[in-house]
Amino acid sequence: MDYPKPNDLVYLNTAACGLVSEAIAAPGMAFYQDLSKGSSVAEHWRDEFSVKIRANIARFLNAPEANIAMIPCFSQGINAVVQSLKGSEKILLYEWDYPSLVNPFKVNNFDISWLSSGDDFTINPQSVAEKIAGGAIDIFAISHVQWMSGALADLQSIINICHRHQVLVVVDTTQSLGAEPVNIGELKPDVLISSNYKWMNAGFGTGIMYLSDNFLAQYPPVYGGVHSYVFEGGQEIRKPSALDYEPGHLNMAGFSILDAAIGHKLETGVDNITRHNHQLTTLFIEQCPELPVTLIGPADMQNRSAIVVLKDEAGLGQWLVNNGFVVTLRNNTIRLSFHEHNTEEDVQKLIHCIQNKKH
Repeated sequence: MDYPKPNDLVYLNTAACGLVSEAIAAPGMAFYQDLSKGSSVAEHWRDEFSVKIRANIARFLNAPEANIAMIPCFSQGINAVVQSLKGSEKILLYEWDYPSLVNPFKVNNFDISWLSSGDDFTINPQSVAEKIAGGAIDIFAISHVQWMSGALADLQSIINICHRHQVLVVVDTTQSLGAEPVNIGELKPDVLISSNYKWMNAGFGTGIMYLSDNFLAQYPPVYGGVHSYVFEGGQEIRKPSALDYEPGHLNMAGFSILDAAIGHKLETGVDNITRHNHQLTTLFIEQCPELPVTLIGPADMQNRSAIVVLKDEAGLGQWLVNNGFVVTLRNNTIRLSFHEHNTEEDVQKLIHCIQNKKH
């Protein structure tokens, strides 16, 4: 895939915003061009193309189509799900998790327990087991990959542990979908939500949500949408489903772009993308002990994604920016992210730039 390289910069910021290639963006542009022909274009998309896109999303996630909702973004999805809860549930959250995941529970005054990593990196499944063993937790909400450290959660172990204790699991895959394998048929989360503007390389304005049959049965949607009622025998009948969470008018151009992005991911193979990203990440972190940097987390790939976070010391972050590297500088840290479009040459340039900084 021919990804753009903005102004010949070294782009190491997919964790903030994924690059969108011209080929992936083309269907969205074509939709707006076709829309000049009138409403029939949108009606055809709504009645036929959206069904194909939902099937493609389900195939990508290995999930039933009936359990998939197309939504504007992660925040809209998690807030809608939180509103379906009774309010008395006891929630377990990771202390450094992303605000969009944490804040809906805080704003709605849930009884929250906090999971600590101990080393500010590792999310140990055994620590989760200890937190929920007493039966005081109903729902654990967790990001697959942590935005402030790059830590990769062992979702399969965590979900298995939680389900053994009748704890439901809500997963945010915004920092992993498209770059790490996410197989709902194997993982069996209760809820999984993602925005698509990062590692899916699909731009802004689209999100996807999966809700299990068990979760929908326990917590029927209270979020009303265009699909909340169906007509049978001339009567309007309420049939709660994942489709309740879809707005009446989807981002048609945005989901056309997502569909193209999914096609590319399926053709390339997420496993191959993961392997490439991890090889580049390994190449860098193996050099970290020899570099004048402080790495967050261990210098190996255990429990690590393709996000690498360094402490921003002695002006290193601004030095990288001034020398053509696009990174995230936040809270005295430097966040680097290695993705499909990056090369070993990019990593070597990064290493040489750090080595050449005067201290």
